[in-house]
Amino acid sequence: MYSQIRYKNEIFDQVIKTENVVYANAPDLPFIFLFEWNTVNIDLEMHIYEPAEDTVTNRPVIIFIHPGAFFTGNNEVDDMVSLANSSAKRGYLSVSITYRLGLNVLSNYSSERAVYRGVQDLSAAIRYLRENHLQYGIDKEKIYVWGSSAGSFVGLHLNYMEDDERPESTFGGFGDPDLRCINCEGNDFDHNGKPNGLISCWGAIGDLNWIDQENNIPIIMFHGTFDGVVPFESGYPFTIDVFLPFVYGSSIIHDQLNSLNIENFLYPEDGEDHEYWGTSNGTWTDGPNEYFDSIKESSYAFLFDIIYPYQIGDINNNGEISNLDYLALITMILNNDISNDSFYYSNLNYDGHINIFDLFELIKIIYR
Repeated sequence: MYSQIRYKNEIFDQVIKTENVVYANAPDLPFIFLFEWNTVNIDLEMHIYEPAEDTVTNRPVIIFIHPGAFFTGNNEVDDMVSLANSSAKRGYLSVSITYRLGLNVLSNYSSERAVYRGVQDLSAAIRYLRENHLQYGIDKEKIYVWGSSAGSFVGLHLNYMEDDERPESTFGGFGDPDLRCINCEGNDFDHNGKPNGLISCWGAIGDLNWIDQENNIPIIMFHGTFDGVVPFESGYPFTIDVFLPFVYGSSIIHDQLNSLNIENFLYPEDGEDHEYWGTSNGTWTDGPNEYFDSIKESSYAFLFDIIYPYQIGDINNNGEISNLDYLALITMILNNDISNDSFYYSNLNYDGHINIFDLFELIKIIYR
C-alpha cells in the first residue's frame, strides 16, 4: 500500500538548506529603538529548506516568521528551524525569514510601526518568491505563512490590513519617516503580497474592522485560553502594559471571521499559556511537547485540504466525478502527462503508479 502522501507525511529523508538569501533591503532601527528617525538600511535574509533529490517543480511554499515581541529573535530559533525541516521533508519549499525588529514597549506609536514594518517585510518576502518562482521550483499561487507570537501578528496584519487602513502612526511626522505603503518597501517586485493561507499560533490583530468580506484567505489558529502574553480574547499584550495597543486575540478573530462566513479554524487549548508547544521566544525549554506534534498534524492537514480541495477521482477538478474524469484519466495515461496535483487525484488504488488499475477503480466510483 502506498501510504505516504506528499505534503501530509514526511516522505524525504534529507533536506538541503540554503542560508542568507537576500530578499529585501529596508531601513532598520539600530539596537536602541527610541528614535524612529534614526535608521540604517539593512539586507533582510531568508534561509531556504528543500527536500533533497526532489523532482517536483511546482512546490507549495511555507514562510515561517519567528517570535520575539519585535524586540528579539531570528530565523534560527528552535521551533522555526524544526518546522522548516519537517515541512521540507513533506515536500514543501520552506522559508524562514528575518524581519526588522524595533519596539519601544513604552510607546503605542512605536509598537504600531514595528508591526507595520514586519508586515512590509513579509509582503516583500512573498513578492520575492513569486518573482523567482521558476528559480526555486515553486507554485507562486501556493504560498502559505506560519507565524508564532510576533510572527503571527505580522501574518494576521498582512492578511487583513489594506493600505487605506494603515495606522496613523505609520505616516510618521516630526522628523519620523513615512513608512509608505505595504508593498512599497524591501524590493520593487510587482506581485500580490498576500499569502494563500495562514497558520497563526497565539497571535492577535489591532483592529477587527480590518477583517471584511474580501479577506477570504483561509486561516487556522492555535491559542491557549490562559495566555498571559497575547490575550486569547482581547486586551493589552503582556496583560498590564497599557502603553501598547489594545489587540484582539484568536477567539475574537474567529468570531469575526465566522460572522463573515470566511473559512477559519480555531484550536483553543484550555488553561494553556503562551507558546504552549514548549518554547520561550522560539527556544525550547525542555524540548517540544505533545502539543507541538498535534499542532503540526492539524496544520499540515489544513494546508493539504487547501492544496487539494477536490475529491480523489475528480480528475478534471470540476467538483464532481463523472465519465469526463474517466476520459481525462485515459488521456493522461496515454500521453504520460501527469503533474503532481493530477497524481494525487488519479492514484485511486494508492499504489504509487497511474495506470489501467486506477481506471478500474474510477469506473467503480462512477457506477457505484
